[in-house]
Amino acid sequence: MTKTWCSLAWNHHFIGPGGNCKPCCRFKGQCVPKTNNLKYDSLDSLFNNNFMSEIRQKMLNGERVDGCTRCYEEEDTGKQKSLRQNYNNQEVLTHDINILKPKIRFLEVAFSNACDLMCVMCNPYFSTAWNKENLENLSSLNYKDFGYLTIDIDKIRSIIPGLRHLKFTGGEPLLINEYQTILEELASKGDINSTFLNYSLNLMHFPKDQLLDIWKRAKYVEVAASFDGVGKVIEYVRYPSKWKIVEENLIKYMQLSNDIDVRVGMRSSIMIYNILNLPTMVDWWIKNINKYYNKQFGENSWFNPTHVTQPEFMSLPVLPKKAKEFITKELWNKGINNKVNQNLNHMCNYMNSVDKSRLLDKFKLFTKSIDSTRGLSFKDICPEIYNEIF
Repeated sequence: MTKTWCSLAWNHHFIGPGGNCKPCCRFKGQCVPKTNNLKYDSLDSLFNNNFMSEIRQKMLNGERVDGCTRCYEEEDTGKQKSLRQNYNNQEVLTHDINILKPKIRFLEVAFSNACDLMCVMCNPYFSTAWNKENLENLSSLNYKDFGYLTIDIDKIRSIIPGLRHLKFTGGEPLLINEYQTILEELASKGDINSTFLNYSLNLMHFPKDQLLDIWKRAKYVEVAASFDGVGKVIEYVRYPSKWKIVEENLIKYMQLSNDIDVRVGMRSSIMIYNILNLPTMVDWWIKNINKYYNKQFGENSWFNPTHVTQPEFMSLPVLPKKAKEFITKELWNKGINNKVNQNLNHMCNYMNSVDKSRLLDKFKLFTKSIDSTRGLSFKDICPEIYNEIF
């Protein structure tokens, strides 16, 4: 296949809160027609419309697709594997792809925006908790109240029996009851034993017994841990989470791997607020994986911190030159093995790849707003970067 070919264009679709559909979760929303929504058509029809056909043809021609920049950035800055490369190598999903007859085998769905956290990089579209925030302080950033968003489950029912991979996001998946309905339909009409599940979890919750019973029947379950800091850092980034609860639940997920096939991975979102906490996060992760998980940490471990691109003013390239130099010195080649080093070095390469310091004023405005509204202090969790910016 070509260097831009992505299997997801042939076997996958993403549904966001409110029914917005995209080729994948990373695809830039501004590159998607507004009519790509379950309000207007079924998932089958949207998956086979002209928009998707044009994307597939560009990939077959070896052309870069405008909406796929996130993966191209990772590949251009030396990350071990981009999302595109990772899924291209998943034989369980790619072995029967028919170029002429695309079929959804992998569905990522954010059925609603129900969530109990107000993560700094999030907004009311993905979290109902954000609607409780004092948005007047952030009016200049266009954080509007979306209310509760959901989708019509009938628009996706036809593809459920043929699924081999289900990825649940949100909102917070463990607070979205409709996911239980989807899994029960898959268990009764599809092949749950041949389907693997993936959850992006905020770590403030643990599955109830009814869900664990379904997990035991699935091929396996992936828990993508939104582990974005240790101690006060995660409490700042994923406000109002509590580190004690996050830590306890993470350990419980790791221990669960000894009883059923649950695969726990570090999937941190790295931005200005937590970049200097990354080495501490890595140390905590490796120590507890080695203590509680069913496999010791190594080159093949699921370890995938990702750089935040939206909101753009939180992304690492926004940092001033002196801060970038300090961070590079702190992170470069400081891992215990090649896998960790590649991820740390990728963060540095991405940070240094371009100068976006023009957005510093927007970052400062946002930070002052949430610190004032939430009674928090960015200076307390990261004085080194704070002193370089403010």
